Amino acid sequence: MSVSSTIKDAVRTVLYRSGVLGEWHRRRNQHALTVLMFHRVLPAGSHALAQSEREFAFSLEGFGRTLDFVARHYNVVSLAQVKAAIDGQGQLPTCPLLITFDDGWRDTIEFAMPELKKRGLPALLFLATEVLELEQPRWWQDAAVAALANSQTAPKLLQALGMPADAATQPGYSQRVAAQLAGMPEAQRRQVIQQADPTVLHAIAERQMVNADDLRQWTDNGFDLGGHGHSHSPIAYAANPRNEITECRSHLRALGLEDLSLSYPHGVKNDASRELLKEAGFEVVFDSKPCLAKVANLPQLRFDVPRIHLPENAWTTRNGRIDPARLALYLFPRAVI
Repeated sequence: MSVSSTIKDAVRTVLYRSGVLGEWHRRRNQHALTVLMFHRVLPAGSHALAQSEREFAFSLEGFGRTLDFVARHYNVVSLAQVKAAIDGQGQLPTCPLLITFDDGWRDTIEFAMPELKKRGLPALLFLATEVLELEQPRWWQDAAVAALANSQTAPKLLQALGMPADAATQPGYSQRVAAQLAGMPEAQRRQVIQQADPTVLHAIAERQMVNADDLRQWTDNGFDLGGHGHSHSPIAYAANPRNEITECRSHLRALGLEDLSLSYPHGVKNDASRELLKEAGFEVVFDSKPCLAKVANLPQLRFDVPRIHLPENAWTTRNGRIDPARLALYLFPRAVI
């Protein structure tokens, strides 16, 4: 570590431990909603963590340390409290924070849920509803991400999808790959992925995504549920955006949900997808704009509530562990809209 980095870390630590950062946060963000976005939580050293897309995965220990930080500096709220504030039927506490998970990974139930329960914290899972119907251990989306990350197999996958060789240099190409695959029947999409990489679908032996029993554990323990599209296609790029939304809504209704919420798959949205969600009866929709929402502005942000993706990486860790001072400077100064 360089001398300048050491000095910066020392300054961060002094500011945090002295309480200066915490007090500044309490004053600045007392009327701003922070929404955190998580994906996976897995034990350190596990095969599953090693195989995961690390940008979107937390170690179990790191997740616990992050929740301790959250409990220290925020009032953690539920979806119902956020919706009440949007509808003008309730007030949020000072420095409110909502914890969310995307996709429907089984480790959310196995590893994240016990940590939340231990601390009495509410949370919201945004489910790509199709995963309940899929039978193969590895989720096709995870396999596609792995194939795209491999310089040998990525061109083969693009070719199999009829995309030009230079597609990987275009903005949003991975989301367009996801949309193409999501629009196929499960057997066809797996065939296309296997054509690019014969081994990637079989690299995971245990089921990755939740089933109905897993989901029942989540809701029976009082945690909230929302939608993340049906197939996990970016709605704006989907071959049939309306079907993506109505299928998701039908599955959520079948699960007994009355108040419908959703997070945009891949964070991709446009005016047309927003209007379709309104028509379908979704009441609160979250995007991936990494900022805070002024509580007074939440009614206007009903279909664009911002969320912050929280990684376990150099921005938030020191010496390989979640560092409260770095977390504070990652979260507290975010723009407020």
